[in-house]
Amino acid sequence: MTKVLKLLGAGSLAAVLGLFLLGLSGTFGATRVAAESPPAPAARFTGTVLVDGKAPVAGTSVVAKIGSSTCGATTTFANGAESRYRVDSPALDPGAAPNCGVDGAAVTFYVDGNKADQTGTWRNYDLNQLNLTVTTPKSPTPKPPSTGSIVASDGSAATWLFAILGLGALAFSAGGVAVARRGR
Repeated sequence: MTKVLKLLGAGSLAAVLGLFLLGLSGTFGATRVAAESPPAPAARFTGTVLVDGKAPVAGTSVVAKIGSSTCGATTTFANGAESRYRVDSPALDPGAAPNCGVDGAAVTFYVDGNKADQTGTWRNYDLNQLNLTVTTPKSPTPKPPSTGSIVASDGSAATWLFAILGLGALAFSAGGVAVARRGR
């Protein structure tokens, strides 16, 4: 009987030790699984695009930025007469590049390098519908080059011009008189 008790005791000890080791391996496995869990989903932005009131051509670039980091880029596509975009902005993940969005972060959009009038809010639990409009800066209308004027605003140039013409006429007539006197 003592042999039986010894076998049962050893078997119980082995079972308890086995369960303990199984539990430890499960704990380490859970830690490993948590470390390899998938990243948070990206926030998706979609909508129409207008540049100066007109739909840009398909293939126009749309860039999403959070702060100074580029957090998504795409191009426009045609949907009938509309120009549309769809861009995914990744979530904050310290090990990833880019390291972008957190709930509530402001997202700035650039269409073909020009800042859009609208900004979005990073939310990865909603489809963020945001229609973008861009107003490009108007270059000033060039003024025609000034061609100059012989008349100064104070009239001094005209006075000099008439003085020179008068002296020229006097010299010409004096030369004519001199020639006429010689001929006599």
